[in-house]
Formats: sequence, structure tokens, C-alpha cells
Amino acid sequence: MPLPQAAFTLIELLTVLAVAGILMLIVAPRIDVPRFQLDAAMREVGSAIAVARGRAILRQHDYVLIFDENGFVLLEDSNNNGKSDPGEERRTVQLPERVRFDRGGATPILGLTEAISFTKMVEGRPALTFHRNGAASEEGVIYLTSLRAARADDSSQDTRALQIERATGRVRCFTYRTLAWQEGC
Repeated sequence: MPLPQAAFTLIELLTVLAVAGILMLIVAPRIDVPRFQLDAAMREVGSAIAVARGRAILRQHDYVLIFDENGFVLLEDSNNNGKSDPGEERRTVQLPERVRFDRGGATPILGLTEAISFTKMVEGRPALTFHRNGAASEEGVIYLTSLRAARADDSSQDTRALQIERATGRVRCFTYRTLAWQEGC
């Protein structure tokens, strides 16, 4: 005669499913998907900027970030002429669906109010160039915010900023919390 095998009863399985459902009802509203997407976008943009600076130093020619409303293009400007030529590598980075370049009601850093404060234009769009010594073409700020904060001023805590120093190309990251900017993301 075979030995009986241990198993769960239907009542035990239903009890576990009921408890899991109740926990999901409690936890799900606390998950802030737009903020997670914003933080991920901030890391991606910050990483792309650091990569552009590093490649400019390593390869000894300019790297240009050309911004638009949905993301940016990373251009390897191997002849340092400030524009895209045949054979130069271009990589496009798109922002997540719920993230925008915008200040979202947060107070400006350094008095810079534009979502992308760079004044140099490439292809009719704001651009930042990293030179072979690692320096940036200008100091500036890039603001990122969630779509909900871009639409209403009451979600300014969903705003992040990257400040680029001109002389060193160093990038500093800021988070808007309790009506003030705090360094770190």
C-alpha cells in the first residue's frame, strides 16, 4: 500500500490566497510607480552624462548631448565641429512615458528656470558638449519630473535635477523634498 503524501487542502489554499489578496490591497496604493520611473530616468540621464564625459576624455574628442522634449541624442563628434557628420555615432535615449524634462513647480536651482538650461543650440535644440579634458561647454541644470507634477504644481516632490559644472563636467544630483532641494537622488 502506498504511503499518503502530504498536501494542502482546498481550505488552506483559499486562506493563503485571501491573505495575499488583502496584503495586495494594503500595499498596492503605496507603490508610487511614477516616482520609481522618475528615479530610474534620473539614473539613466545621469549615467549617460557621465559616460559622455568619460568618453570625451578617453577618446580625446567632443561628445554632445542634444536634448528634446522626449529624451536626448548622444553624439560622438569625432572632428569636434559641433554637428553630426556621416560616420559619427549617434545614440538616442528616450525618457520613460511618465517622465518629462520639466521643473514641475519646484523652486529653481541657481535661478535657472528652464527645464534644460543650456543655451548652446545644435540642430535647433539645447545641447551640452563635453570636451576632451572633461570640461562641459557651460554650466547648467536639467530638471526631470513626473507627468503628474508637470501637469499640477502640487506634486513638486516628483522633481529631480542634475547640475553640471562647467570647469570639471562634474554632475550633481538633487531631489526636491519638503519645499527645498537636497543633494542626492
